[in-house]
Amino acid sequence: MQNLGYNKKERSRLSDALSYFISTVLGLLLIFLLIRTYEIVFTWSHIAGQGSRTILLLSSFFYDILFFLEAVAFIGAIYLVLFFIHKSTAKVILNILSVIVALIYLLLVFYFSKSAIPLGSDLFGYSLSEIQETVTAAGGMNPLYFLFFAIFVAVVVMALLFFRKIKLSQKFVTISIFLMIASVLFGSGFEPQPKDFANTSVYFAVVNKLQFFSSKTYTHFFEKDTELPVSNYYIEKSNGDNISFNYTDNKYPFLHEEKTPDVLANYFNVSDKKPNFVFIITESLGRGYSGENAYLGSFTPFLDSLEKKSLYWENFLSTGGRTFAALPSIFGSLPFGEKGFLEMGDKMPNHFSLIKYLKHYGYTANFFYGGDAHFDLMDVFLRKQNIDLILDQKNFGNGYKKMPTASSGFSWGYGDKDLFKRSFDIINSCKTENQMNIYLTLSMHSPFIVDNMDYYRTKFDAVYSKLNLDPQTMDAVKNYRDILSCVLYTDDAFKEFFDEYKKRDDFNNTIFIITGDHRMPEIPITTQIDRFHVPLIIYSPLLKRTAKFSSVSSHFDITPTLLAFLSDLYQTKKITVSTFIGSTLDTARQFRDIHSYPLMRNKNELLDYLYQDYFYSDKTLYKISPDLDISPINDNVVENKIANMFDDFKRRNNFMIQTGTLVPDSLLNWR
Repeated sequence: MQNLGYNKKERSRLSDALSYFISTVLGLLLIFLLIRTYEIVFTWSHIAGQGSRTILLLSSFFYDILFFLEAVAFIGAIYLVLFFIHKSTAKVILNILSVIVALIYLLLVFYFSKSAIPLGSDLFGYSLSEIQETVTAAGGMNPLYFLFFAIFVAVVVMALLFFRKIKLSQKFVTISIFLMIASVLFGSGFEPQPKDFANTSVYFAVVNKLQFFSSKTYTHFFEKDTELPVSNYYIEKSNGDNISFNYTDNKYPFLHEEKTPDVLANYFNVSDKKPNFVFIITESLGRGYSGENAYLGSFTPFLDSLEKKSLYWENFLSTGGRTFAALPSIFGSLPFGEKGFLEMGDKMPNHFSLIKYLKHYGYTANFFYGGDAHFDLMDVFLRKQNIDLILDQKNFGNGYKKMPTASSGFSWGYGDKDLFKRSFDIINSCKTENQMNIYLTLSMHSPFIVDNMDYYRTKFDAVYSKLNLDPQTMDAVKNYRDILSCVLYTDDAFKEFFDEYKKRDDFNNTIFIITGDHRMPEIPITTQIDRFHVPLIIYSPLLKRTAKFSSVSSHFDITPTLLAFLSDLYQTKKITVSTFIGSTLDTARQFRDIHSYPLMRNKNELLDYLYQDYFYSDKTLYKISPDLDISPINDNVVENKIANMFDDFKRRNNFMIQTGTLVPDSLLNWR
């Protein structure tokens, strides 16, 4: 009888615990649904016309509820353990966790409303100072935000208290617990996948932002590929036009014979002295809004005119979804390391680069940037190339004004027009015969405020009025008026730059290379490959003919191609071995892809691999079409091959990370 009484007491205690928990869960569920409603109302304008809106709405709430049940099941397990230890403490912790989870979810939705991409593990790739700088640039923490968050916390607490007053039946509690357990056991099979949606921006809209962040965070900390062994490399054999490498030394896993052919010489007249080089790496210059057939219409009229006088690759790719990948890929064709090659800082392995090569031949190398060159440790990388000058906001000088500030009072630095003007003070005074000038622009970056903003808004309206796009796309483009106005500003800066450069004596002996560092994330991307889709323009008075190429190449291929060009046309020393990830810029006029290499979305997401006309992303295989669109396919043979090649890259990359070595001294002493 005593045992029966004890068991009855324990069952009653368990019943009280579960009832309290479910009432709390209902209050939290209401907050979840309100946050999702806010998100739909204020951030879903760009998915108009992307399938049935009703189905998307229902899908989003279904995925929200499914994830919610999984999440609270784990919270419930913690709560129950604590409840049987100390009831009051368990209740307090449950309430605190509920408020924290709701607040994190709201912040993630705010982030998505600014960036159009859900926050994932990329958060862990930046220092606190870099995060603070980025948040401040996006508007900072306005005092009104703190008031809003305080009101939000009060609403959460009131929702929790309200549902506590509702007496729940034991049957309802039991069914709720059953649904939570079922969601944990079977819910993973119903999680949204990018391939199930019309495009990536729709997937990003539908997926629960807390689920996305949680999943990416778990993968980052518990499913890293750093344990892949650094032996048993997978070697892809050459197949027709496909490029493969003949690796030469397991002690240096990236080392291979350097056989990049010269594909540029036939397009150039040779001069009696080596050409000067100007690289303009343009912040967020994506093909979606630049160039012929841009799907949002082109907002770069000057660059469009320059393309017609140039060698132009319309299906070109950046190697990263953020700026961190640009410098190492363009000037060294270097592997990524763990969080990008730059992030290795002073521990960057010794490496070969185009900058070092040109420096050997007497070039003066300058880097011009309107912001802080220490961001992403760009200055550390550049100093390892023995760069002659780094001009950034710290030493910009007087007579120039930074870009207009955001509401927080923050400015990234000097605008593109001022950057170009300031650079002429330096390059015009340079006495060496040859120069290599590298620009990284800034104005096409959040908070998207430039000088004379009203003028560029008016200019946007004029371009917009001439677009001939479907009504849904026209509506979407109109939502990006300020962003695309900044694109028009940068395009004007390019025009002024070239007008001024034409006055220089060396203009006729200069090769200009223009590309984007990545595609702009604030305008929703269409596919996973769209985030890397940028133009490449090689313009020079030395060109004897122009061409447009539809073949696929990337930032990785620039340095190998230029080295082959210089050694062929100007008899500079030929590199016989290298660690380049890329090879040749493909000059096929028709669409094709002869390359294979990884692409890195952000500092913590090495998830994408390009192989011929296939794109492997998040362990899903896609076929690439001539417009650089992708569609999921099932081909186990191809998928397994690409997965092996991707793992092979990761093994080689991990070897570099673990040993801190990349190239033998013989390559560094190639002179």
